[in-house]
Amino acid sequence: MTGMLTIEPLLVERIRQVVNMPGLKVLTSAEMAGVKENAQPAPAVHVVYDGISVREEKGLVEIVERWITFVAVRNLRSTRSGEDARQDAGPILDSVFFALLGWQTEGVKPLLPSTPPRPYFNAGYAYFPLAWSARLQKIPMPCVN
Repeated sequence: MTGMLTIEPLLVERIRQVVNMPGLKVLTSAEMAGVKENAQPAPAVHVVYDGISVREEKGLVEIVERWITFVAVRNLRSTRSGEDARQDAGPILDSVFFALLGWQTEGVKPLLPSTPPRPYFNAGYAYFPLAWSARLQKIPMPCVN
């Protein structure tokens, strides 16, 4: 059974294998810690853990991890409208979405997309998020006397 937080390297590897774009970096939060924004690589996909939710049904508990993949691009053209950044990010977003949609690994049900946070822009960088629900296998509730 896959434990909590164990799919991060698997998500990174899946994106690296399937999203074949020149110069694209795939990074975790730990790899990005301490990197100043103006020094970060772009284009990139950041794989970020965003917490869990717990569901209980008929004596079974299901842990659902939320992961966000941020597509980060840097484009100083049309910073006010963001048009050029969206054009740069679009093909990467498509590739990441289809690489992860329904993907699964041992102990995790197929990934489901969920509503992501809003994109944001800063100093020529644009961040476009996709959110994912990783449902771990259901676990029987222990009996409590």
